[in-house]
Amino acid sequence: MLQYEKEFDPAVEDSAVGTGYAADNEVYVFDDERLVLAVNVALKTGRPLLLFGPPGSGKSSLAPNVARELGWTFHAQVVTARTEPEDLLWRFDAMKRLNDAQAKALRPLGDYYEHGPLWRAFEEGAAGKRSVVLIDEIDKADPDLPNSLLGPLGSLSFSLPWDDTQRITVAEEHAPLVVITTNDERELPRPFLRRCIVFELDSPSKEHLIRVARQHLGAHYDERLADMIADHLIGIRDDRAEDPAGPSTAEYLDALKASHQLQVMPGTHEWDVLEAVTLRKRERRGTAGRPA
Repeated sequence: MLQYEKEFDPAVEDSAVGTGYAADNEVYVFDDERLVLAVNVALKTGRPLLLFGPPGSGKSSLAPNVARELGWTFHAQVVTARTEPEDLLWRFDAMKRLNDAQAKALRPLGDYYEHGPLWRAFEEGAAGKRSVVLIDEIDKADPDLPNSLLGPLGSLSFSLPWDDTQRITVAEEHAPLVVITTNDERELPRPFLRRCIVFELDSPSKEHLIRVARQHLGAHYDERLADMIADHLIGIRDDRAEDPAGPSTAEYLDALKASHQLQVMPGTHEWDVLEAVTLRKRERRGTAGRPA
């Protein structure tokens, strides 16, 4: 066990929680001590935590669960190819301002700026509150977007877009934890990488899958079924070693919930269909067409 002074110290529970199914932001199995240490390093250095890893490894669900464990607020933005660098701080509603101008009902310019996740986190930090910000799939954006984060995250401040003489500034002790995920579809700029704490998540092990099932399914958890379906998922992943994704934890939970509720057991014809629609799907054949 790694021994150090932890600010973030989540418990790893193995007992079932609650009577119903848990949502993704309600349960996260923190059974990788290296990942917990990486979160603590990011907290102590004030650097963003950049997460690599295959789909389904838990990149996107980490941040809301860290926020839940710490009792901090949570903000998120999923990045797309259309996301502009300033969108993480603000978005100007030009149409709303045009409509108000035509109605001769213009308001102060600041009223037309929608606050992005970093703006909200900085405002809360300036008020002495802590938050976690998730910037999901940053590799989908233009390279200018990662570099645009260096200024505000490095200085913990930014100027108001309509008045550069005014700034929102956060003290270090109230800085947000910024968690950034990437699917590694595009190489990220080196200056950006140098200013991040970088961690790569592995595909979930059988032990991890079963712990996740126990936590998510609560009173519906069936140990024998969870074990059998975890074996099926690992087998599919091993058969498709060239596919770095394989079935994800979410797909495992789907198969487990459906199997339990429909009373469909592995080894039956019904299971073959259930497995095909939850775990195998289109066998992830890349550019291949529909399966025969």
